[in-house]
Formats: sequence, C-alpha cells, structure tokens
Amino acid sequence: MNDIDENIKQELAADGKDSGVEEENHEPYPFDAEKISISNKKISLSNVMSRWSRNLIHAAEMQRREDLWDNGKKSRLIESLMLKIPLPLFYAAGSKDDQLFVVDGLQRLSAIKGYILEDKYKLEALEFLKELEGKNFNGLPERMQIRINETELDFAIISPDSPPEVQRNIFKRLNTGGLPLTEQEIRHALYFGPVTGLLSDIVETKQFQTAVDHRVKDSRMAAQELVLRYFSFAMMNITEYKKDDDMDSFLSDSMQLINQIMKPEHYRKNNNQLFFVRNIENNNIDKIKSKFFVAMERASELFENCAFRITTPAKYKREKYRTPINKSLFEAWSIILSNMTENDFEKLKNNKELLYKEIDDEFDNKESLLRNYIGKDSLKVSGVKGRYDVLKKIIKKVIKDGK
Repeated sequence: MNDIDENIKQELAADGKDSGVEEENHEPYPFDAEKISISNKKISLSNVMSRWSRNLIHAAEMQRREDLWDNGKKSRLIESLMLKIPLPLFYAAGSKDDQLFVVDGLQRLSAIKGYILEDKYKLEALEFLKELEGKNFNGLPERMQIRINETELDFAIISPDSPPEVQRNIFKRLNTGGLPLTEQEIRHALYFGPVTGLLSDIVETKQFQTAVDHRVKDSRMAAQELVLRYFSFAMMNITEYKKDDDMDSFLSDSMQLINQIMKPEHYRKNNNQLFFVRNIENNNIDKIKSKFFVAMERASELFENCAFRITTPAKYKREKYRTPINKSLFEAWSIILSNMTENDFEKLKNNKELLYKEIDDEFDNKESLLRNYIGKDSLKVSGVKGRYDVLKKIIKKVIKDGK
C-alpha cells in the first residue's frame, strides 16, 4: 500500500513513476543566446570506435535502469545500421583538445560498442536480416562489416566556449526516451570519473537505503543527487553558495572537485587543468564518507521511516501518510547530524517526541520560514542559509528544554 502523499509532485524515475524524492522548484536564469555555439558534425562509426579506444570520446557508464536495453533491442539497432537506416542525433559537449563528452545517445553508443569492440552479444530477434542471427561482428559478411563501419553518425557538438551552465541547460532541454534528462544525469555524463563511482556505490549501502526507507528509485540518479548534496556542503563552506538558484553549478563544481581530489591524474587527462574552489572545508573523501554514514544511522534512529521528510513519526502515526523525501531537508539534516557531538545527539534522541512537536509546530505554521526555505526559496542563498539556522534553533531548544 502506498503511504506517500500523492498531492506532492515528485521527480520521475526511468519507468515514468514517482522516484520518492520531492520535485524542487527550479527556475534557471535566462542566459545570453549569443553564448550558445553548436556545430553539426558527421563522424564515421569506425572513427567513433577508434576515438573511444583512444579515450577521445567519453560516454558515462549506463545507469542500471529498469528500461535497460536487452540484446534483442541492441541487435535491432545493429540491424538498422546494416539496413542503412539513419540513427537519431547524438549530443555531446566538446573540449578544446577535440574530446567529446556524450550526454544524449549513451544507450545507442553502448550497444554499438558492446557489439563491435567488446563482443558482448550476438545478433538475435532481428526483423529483416534473420539469416544473420547468432552472428557476432567478426562473423558478419565482410560487406556488412564495411557498411557498419562506414555508417556516418550525426553529432550536435556544443562548443567548449559555451559557458558550462549554458551547456547543462541545453542538455536539460533534450528529450530522452520520453523523459527529459535530469540535472544529475547530465552532471554524471559531463563529469564522469571517480565521483560517479563513489556516488553509485554509496546509494547501494545499507546505511543509506535504511535511512531513506528503501523508497528512493535511483534509475534516473535521484538518490545519487541526494548524496552529492551532502558531499558538496560537507566539503565547501556554505558561503561558497553565492547566487540564487545556483545549485546546479554548485553541485557540478563539487563533482569536478571530488574527481580532482580522488584522482588528480584522471582529471588532468580529461580536463587539461585542475579545478579549484577557494573555500574547501574538507578534502578527505574517506572521512566525509564515514561522517555521512554516521548521519544516515543517526537519521534512522531519530526519525525512523520519516527521515528527511516534512512528516515526523508522530504525524505519520496520526495521518498514515508521509511526504516524499525533500532534497533540502536531506542535505541540511545530514550535514547537521554528521557534525553533532555524541552527547548532543543522545540528548536529542532522548527527547524525540519534543523534537517532533517542534518540527510539526514549525510546519503547521502558515508563516513558517522553514517551509519556504525548503520549498519555494530552497535554491536561494537566503533559503540555503536559513534552513540550517531554523533547524539548529529547533535542536538547541529541544536539548535545552528536554529532560
């Protein structure tokens, strides 16, 4: 039985259903159209595979999602190449040294690479060329191998001179399989590296899954964005969040920074320069990760199956409905709990009912500042700073007034 409030709009998972994470208000600032520079380029498939082998084309590993292509669908894509049926446009970001970072078309490139370079599957479930079923690439007639290799793929390449935020906004407007790319999917493709492995590993851990009550679908990286929010604010001082509605840039900067810290040689190879943020609070990734797990365990102890939601356990018992996970509450509570002393946490845990009352009173107040700070103002500088201030004030009061 679904016990999540269906009146609150959620982000969508790969299956088109709710992900379990509340949709965040996002109204990006308009940018100068003159800064957009996109070129169209035809690249032969053999050249694409050659570039891939030489690390000149970067395509992030495919997310494990419910609609992942089976071998039949991959085979029919290869069949289309042999039938000379043009493939849809591929979208990529270019770099100054002629590298391409593919953002849209990953499934198709992955299927082609798996067949030609990696020999991962043989053709099956074809519609027209049934005589070729059971063949790997090297087993195809030579004329078909040539036809595939000479296929020209159409790329729309966004110039490296286009500002990063403009690039990401363009990719966000693309429609992939009926669903626009999420901001985290775009970041995953553009800044693929050690950070993407870190995030995908963490969302599978018992600590995280227990804290979110196993209710967040990560098929479109909703869970990974939650973890990234924590890492970003754990690493950088809150004062680094300088501009309203700048969360995408803030998180993008953090992904590049984590790549640099975890594997600087990888970052140099793929970006030609190191990325720096002025006010780094902590650059020990293992320590941040350990504190994150502490925060998850504390959130589970404190809020049971209502962690990071507007709904407290007390209200859930009364109403039998919970709100979805709120990104801003996840970020703020995880940072606060990870930095709390053991003594203060024990006091808070011993006064959970008082804590729930204070939170319920705050959210039941029509003039609630916190509701604005995690809602319509969540991406404003005032909202980011404000939610920490309100939650810390509530915690201080509970510890002071508790038994």
